[in-house]
Amino acid sequence: MSSPFNHAQRRDRLRQRLASLNLDLLLITRPVNVRYLTGFSGDSTALLCLPGKDLLVSDGRYSEQLARECPEVDSFIRPPSVTLVMALAEVLRSTNAHRIGIEANHVTVAEAETWRESVPQASWKPCQDAVETLRRVKDPAEVAAITQAIGMAERSWETLQPLLSRLETESEVAAELERHMRREGAVGSAFATIVAAGANAALPHYHPGAVLLNGASQLLVDWGAQEKHGYRSDLTRVLAWQKVDGMPGLDEAYTAAVAAQTAGAAELRPGNTAGDVDRAVRSVLATHGVEHLFVHGSGHGIGLDIHEAPFFRPGNAQELQAGMVVTLEPGIYCPGRLGMRIEDDYLVTPDGGVRLSRLPQGMNPGIG
Repeated sequence: MSSPFNHAQRRDRLRQRLASLNLDLLLITRPVNVRYLTGFSGDSTALLCLPGKDLLVSDGRYSEQLARECPEVDSFIRPPSVTLVMALAEVLRSTNAHRIGIEANHVTVAEAETWRESVPQASWKPCQDAVETLRRVKDPAEVAAITQAIGMAERSWETLQPLLSRLETESEVAAELERHMRREGAVGSAFATIVAAGANAALPHYHPGAVLLNGASQLLVDWGAQEKHGYRSDLTRVLAWQKVDGMPGLDEAYTAAVAAQTAGAAELRPGNTAGDVDRAVRSVLATHGVEHLFVHGSGHGIGLDIHEAPFFRPGNAQELQAGMVVTLEPGIYCPGRLGMRIEDDYLVTPDGGVRLSRLPQGMNPGIG
């Protein structure tokens, strides 16, 4: 599979950080970070980043895949009798590195202890977000891949809507939507699709089940596609079938959510903080009297992970940078009654936020 990404340049950028981190070697074990740095899409594989050299440690299942996906990176193939942890210990000893960094958020205590015991002469430094920091700002090829994933998801949604009258349950809707995303070229869903009928929509991370759509006041759908290089999209829309008594009703809730999203998007400028964006969202919800019904962050970055920095939450001082791709997803949740959320994907540019998703932002009419 040909790749539009310059993985060698990414590794060089990471290598430039070794001196500032006072490291001889950085061990990358998180699969998504290995993929970002090499293009390798498998698992059970680690990357050693040293001055002037990179080495992938894997096993025989991936010999051909490594040669296809990242032929420019040397590899060490462990035998079946040796675990990845022990193979890494062997390779680390052979490097004679004295200052070794590990991904502190993604290594178990047992793994770290094994390496310390196997390479006692080395000093070990826990490193947080060494690769994730590089991943925050997307290059044009990454933006194109995310935009492609958005298009796959949107076309699938448009194809699904005329078919809804034939579907009976939440699970059927989720399966049909995922089927259409694959037909559009996606390798799969970006995450477990959320389809929530009626009051189930008040559960932000609801899992669809055999719940009948018939008689539900609304249908909330949160979905995304993953394109062939691993980049993802994330969207949410609501279908309304009937009026809900009480305040806020569906129309009022959706008006508040769209206004809050618009206010947040206006703050997507380099130099503003993630907390500034979240504050703008919450301020609008407060003017509608529903801020207390908003129970999660206002959005997050997307890329190879569905949730990555920046995270739009109260007080987050991380500054936005041009090239970040993010979602904004204000929601209103009334337990036992309704849930309302709108979510779109945006690119931060020097001139402000640009909405990459193209679906209409108004509340979708229902099927009956």
